[in-house]
Amino acid sequence: MSEVIAGGIRVVDELSEEEKNELLMRPWARRGPLYQLYSAALMIDYNPTFVTVRGSMYCDNGSHDEPSPPDLLLWAAQNLPSYVMLGWERGIHNEFNTLRKLGMPKEQVMEIVMFSQLYAGMRGLGHVYRAVGDFLPAWGPPTVEMEWPEGWVADPDAFRSGLDLSTREMTSADRQNLESWYERNIGYVPNSILFGLKYHPEFVKVNRAKWEVAIRTLPKQMAPLIMMRMNAVSQNREGLREAALLSKAWGIKRKYLVHLLNGVVHYFAGFEGFYAPAAAIDDVLESME
Repeated sequence: MSEVIAGGIRVVDELSEEEKNELLMRPWARRGPLYQLYSAALMIDYNPTFVTVRGSMYCDNGSHDEPSPPDLLLWAAQNLPSYVMLGWERGIHNEFNTLRKLGMPKEQVMEIVMFSQLYAGMRGLGHVYRAVGDFLPAWGPPTVEMEWPEGWVADPDAFRSGLDLSTREMTSADRQNLESWYERNIGYVPNSILFGLKYHPEFVKVNRAKWEVAIRTLPKQMAPLIMMRMNAVSQNREGLREAALLSKAWGIKRKYLVHLLNGVVHYFAGFEGFYAPAAAIDDVLESME
């Protein structure tokens, strides 16, 4: 294996057949979805430098340590909503399997799916069913314990704004409670909410009620994390800012948002994926722990 070291990054300019086969055995040994094997084969056969540099992609503020269990858990948990939105069923299957191996019960994985449905609609649920619907009934309890980042806890009450669900009408008390929730948590009422309240307040009430009950047993921090991922993929600046401020209010450390944005650039957007975060949330990230 011809190899040079540039700035601490392993760079390989050619591989023998034996070395290629050794690298190909790594995804095969995990017995996961076959796309991991054939995507690796394309890189190994046609650009070995690309695949070996890619192998050192994950960095934590400049270190080259292996990702921790919480890092891996959040990586899979934020990839899943993206694949639901895009309708990539092979990726959905892979992330379900990864989360299962990391100890997440299927009921909690489905909480991620239901929150994702707020973005992907019934189309997204259709993709999930085709990807994993047949094996979900046979999915047993976890065999390992999940490791969440420090301070990440379930808090279903944190989502509740105080809507009166005995009526479909958006009452004056409902409106006041909803606006107060945003003022407390992010410091302002987003224009998306104000627009909806102006033209169809009943829809805002029903959709917000779904938002408030999608996540029940997962740590509450999963909600702004998914919001950040969806808005980073779509490059929605206002949505990014709302998600970043809620992340800060609910105790997410900056490094997890940076990892998320790196993942969007890596999987979906190229370096152009940093444009919207640079414009929308640079000041928020600087103020975070």
